[in-house]
Amino acid sequence: MNILLIAINAKYIHSNPAVFSLKACTGVYRSHVDIVEFTINQQPSYILQEIYKRRPDVAAFSCYIWNRNILDVIIPDLHKILPYTDLWAGGPEVSYNPEEMIDRWQLRGVMTGPGEGTFAQLVYNYVKGTAHSLPAILDGIRSDKLSLNQIPFWYDNSEEENDAHDTTYFNNRIIYYESSRGCPFCCSYCLSSIDKVMDFRDVSRVLRELSFFLDKKVPQVKFVDRTFNCKKDHALPILQHILEHDNKITNFHFEIAADLLDEDYFALLRQMRPGAVQLEIGVQSTNPETIAAIERRMDFAKTAAIVREIISWNNIHIHLDLIAGLPFEDMDSFRNSFNEVYALRPEQLQLGFLKVLKGSAMEQRALQYDLLYNSLSPYEVLSTKWLSYENICQLKQVEEILEIYYNSGQFTHTLDFLCSYFATPFSMYESLAHWYEEHDLFGVQSSRIRKYEIILDFGIYNISNTNMENIQQISLLREYVTYDLYLREHMKNRPGFTAPIDKWKDTIHSILHHEAETHVLFPELARYNYRELTKALHVEVFESIFDNPYAVLFCYERLNPLTNNCFPVKISVESAEKPH
Repeated sequence: MNILLIAINAKYIHSNPAVFSLKACTGVYRSHVDIVEFTINQQPSYILQEIYKRRPDVAAFSCYIWNRNILDVIIPDLHKILPYTDLWAGGPEVSYNPEEMIDRWQLRGVMTGPGEGTFAQLVYNYVKGTAHSLPAILDGIRSDKLSLNQIPFWYDNSEEENDAHDTTYFNNRIIYYESSRGCPFCCSYCLSSIDKVMDFRDVSRVLRELSFFLDKKVPQVKFVDRTFNCKKDHALPILQHILEHDNKITNFHFEIAADLLDEDYFALLRQMRPGAVQLEIGVQSTNPETIAAIERRMDFAKTAAIVREIISWNNIHIHLDLIAGLPFEDMDSFRNSFNEVYALRPEQLQLGFLKVLKGSAMEQRALQYDLLYNSLSPYEVLSTKWLSYENICQLKQVEEILEIYYNSGQFTHTLDFLCSYFATPFSMYESLAHWYEEHDLFGVQSSRIRKYEIILDFGIYNISNTNMENIQQISLLREYVTYDLYLREHMKNRPGFTAPIDKWKDTIHSILHHEAETHVLFPELARYNYRELTKALHVEVFESIFDNPYAVLFCYERLNPLTNNCFPVKISVESAEKPH
């Protein structure tokens, strides 16, 4: 009996913990189960061929909003080429309306709710030849729900091809891990609010399993817990273990409620190696009326104070989320939410759009809110009583600009400088989006250098429309763009927008020779001679952005783990020109 679990992920770097968890629960029958993972970026014809090659007796699909549309294409054709294969589906995208999905995809059946117990039941019946007795809907909540402690650790108990036991799998993927299920909150847009029961994996087991990731030197482990810190005696020992057993490589990502953090959490978090932990915090909106309408509990003032405290330590990556399209949030309200969250200066600020999930409270209130959304997954908002479709289109453009310029981390100093020319940060991003629109830049794959050129042109245009000393300010802008460029890019050729450097060649030569002799600034490069240093370092002289002319050495072998920028060292040109 050949039973194939099929995951179609949003990106190659993503993994699907569900299929590995399902297989782990089949016990002595796991040899009958294989796993295959694809991505939505692959051609349906390729996915179809790969499934066909395996000739499964049973094919079971893991279904989510990101792969629903491609499954609509694949499954009907799969019936044609494998007419005797039983097809099953599970996951949130089919759990809400299983009868409809069985009819739509001509499935043998659907597994609803938590799938580990129901899938184990399914495998048992197929191996024993009694699958004909299985109902079309296997309800994982009412019949075979396993607790988290009953589910084996799915990353360390198999050696089959394509399984997560393979070390190369860990090198190339974000590895997802689950230490709790459910959520204590009742956000109306989230399916986690439907099941009010929380389930926690024993801390002792969690710590052993985290040690597996640490031993394997997995680059990133992303906890899928909806609110990791909702139970203090569960979360604190996990953070303590990460602190005490840090392997200097693995990063752990947690979704948290910031206003639940206290001094006990701070005591651990402030000791973490820079880059060891990143925290994702769903602010969603700072409008109190909106927060109340979505039944979310959040004290933004407290959240903001905690975020500022964490950021001040310079060791933890902070990711903040906003959702456009929530009730009572019009453009003015969203602008305010954006500006208040932006002021916290997280490493990442995600501007997301409301997804009206099947079975959620938000779907039930769609008429009340005049909420229109895509008919096909991911069921994203089109308009509300407070936001028109035109507003949504405007915000989509702002989102793209935010991703290119803020979330890339490549333009930090330039953006800070340009913000002073606008009333608010949102105004700047909105204006830059208009610039892209006017110059037909949306939809164009711009090179990295081109993005620097675009923001420089945009900045020059806006500076030229002020009453300030334009030439001086434009020179300052060019230096900020240059500074940001060399923080991230070790350019072989100087871009055309950089200032002439001929008059500083002797100074730069002197700085590099002195460093080659002493290695006082970068002792980790002590094995490098002068010629090798010129390849590992870049030296640029800035005359405007500091009080006096300074040379900056950019070291590309020492990176900031929070920003991925190189490490800069500033030297006074005056001191550099004196005999050493």
